[in-house]
Amino acid sequence: MNMHYSEKNPPASAAQIDTTAGHLALPTDAWIRTFWAFSDGAMLADLVKIHATHEILERQQTYEIAEYFPDHVLVGDDSGGRLILLERTTSPRFYLLDAGCPSIDDAEVYSSLEELVAAVVAGD
Repeated sequence: MNMHYSEKNPPASAAQIDTTAGHLALPTDAWIRTFWAFSDGAMLADLVKIHATHEILERQQTYEIAEYFPDHVLVGDDSGGRLILLERTTSPRFYLLDAGCPSIDDAEVYSSLEELVAAVVAGD
């Protein structure tokens, strides 16, 4: 994962990843599981936060992700009021969406985290 990390945590343990992924009903090859094996949460380019295993479940509840976006998981935010959601599939598609928006159709969609970070940094 070649990008600027403002903060990068050590990798999560396999047990932490499996437990958290189980609570989120994530497939074994979900993007966030791979990320946690690399870094258990991180801040990218001083703007984009990817949630750690110990905080992600609380974020799902706070933003009522299961109710409004049942096919997605909240993996982070842009430090500016927008959420970063990921489909619960094996192919990563990242959705950048205003925190108060009730429809995934209004999200900006990116095919990689690098693409999303570049857009956030550019102010899109």
